Amino acid sequence: MSSEPQLAAPSPGAADRDDAVVRAARAQLTDVEATAVAVSKFRVAAAKLRRPDGSPFFDASFDAALCNAVLPQDEQAALLAQFQDHMIAVLAVRTAEIDEHVMAAVGAAPGSSSDTGSSSGSSPGVRQLVILGAGLDMRAWRLPLEGAGSSSGSSSGGVTVFELDSGTTESLKTRVLGPAPPPGRCRRAFVQADLEDPEQALDRLRAAGWDPAAPSVFVLEGLIGYLSVAAGDALLARLRSAAAPGSRLLLTTPPSPAWRDELQASRGVKLHHTTFEEPEQTLGRAVAAGWSGAELRGAEALAAKYGMPQNRQGVILAAV
Repeated sequence: MSSEPQLAAPSPGAADRDDAVVRAARAQLTDVEATAVAVSKFRVAAAKLRRPDGSPFFDASFDAALCNAVLPQDEQAALLAQFQDHMIAVLAVRTAEIDEHVMAAVGAAPGSSSDTGSSSGSSPGVRQLVILGAGLDMRAWRLPLEGAGSSSGSSSGGVTVFELDSGTTESLKTRVLGPAPPPGRCRRAFVQADLEDPEQALDRLRAAGWDPAAPSVFVLEGLIGYLSVAAGDALLARLRSAAAPGSRLLLTTPPSPAWRDELQASRGVKLHHTTFEEPEQTLGRAVAAGWSGAELRGAEALAAKYGMPQNRQGVILAAV
């Protein structure tokens, strides 16, 4: 007799019932939640691509679980058909590039130096990851942050991930994935905040356990274009004034006017950003806000690095 586990055959109509459950969940999504789920689906597709060395870009299994719980398969296929040739590449590149710098920051060994111009010559690794406009970001679930850069046997090396957002997608994320990442990942703290009010956001961040005297990695992925120039500048300046030595900034550039117009003309896609500007303008704003060592990894350079010629987005790096 076979020792393999025997799987029960699905009961008649099970697939239809499952589909009905998913469609009911989809009907309850707000517009903001639906947009966030679409971005998760793009990450799922991006994770199936390969870097030039043949390795995957990242693990998107948690994104896939969330998408499959609330987005019917026909709608997932329609999203990919409409956006396959540009959003998938953008998500692959920006996610992988930010992951690389996050892991370098939290895993930095004593005596190592940052490639973003940090003035601190040595660091045991940053222990605070602050994700602003987190939405359905899955880094707390998928990155091996717990103990990264800590000595063997150390109990103090874990990373805390602070996720700041308005709260519109938090209930969806925790309903599907649970309130905490899997054991052995990190500590996660959700902070409900208005990012157009930086003082309030930092006050709530401190109340959640963030230590302003310790270095942080601040991640603004896909956020700055949804803020007005004035609000974005105020947020960047306040983060810089609050950043302890050894802190780092990772900021994706918003869509350019040319990219916006191209999508509208060729696909009838209207982007709902507030700010459209050239990457060099965003870099200038970061520098003016006090991130004097900021540098731009442009879209073309990142496209070449990851073998993704369709990439249209850059990443700005800075360190204190």
